Amino acid sequence: MRARPYFGRVYAPPVQRAAASAERPRAARRAAAEFGHKRVLVSVAALVAALATAATATAGVPSLTLTPSSVKRGNTVLIKGSADGCAVGDRVFIISRAFVHAHDFAGLPAVLAKVKYGGSFRVTTRIPATKRPGRYRVTARCGGGNLGILKFLTVRR
Repeated sequence: MRARPYFGRVYAPPVQRAAASAERPRAARRAAAEFGHKRVLVSVAALVAALATAATATAGVPSLTLTPSSVKRGNTVLIKGSADGCAVGDRVFIISRAFVHAHDFAGLPAVLAKVKYGGSFRVTTRIPATKRPGRYRVTARCGGGNLGILKFLTVRR
């Protein structure tokens, strides 16, 4: 059988293809096989790099949530968030004049939370019953740096 044109390509029946590959020198077949393996390795490496970049981009966003954001004096507040770049076990200082002065940072009342796997932290605190009603700033620090977040907590009567 002869090779014949097939939609712009030359169609060679399976018998002719096998014969053609047998005619190719062994070194050429080995080089083609190695090139195929290298292409697969490069593709896998590119995929791993892309996934690592995506994981770093999503994991690196610091956050701070106060629940509720408006609280009566004497009640508790849940503080949770994500501490970008802080190692597991590090302490996050959540700083606000609304908190009890059990711990402090630079003379301001602070609540301490431990960083968990994935950078998350969570802690509750009770607002003093004697705290003056108003709007209080809440920030967080970890590992010697500010997380760059500012939230507000409203204390009511």
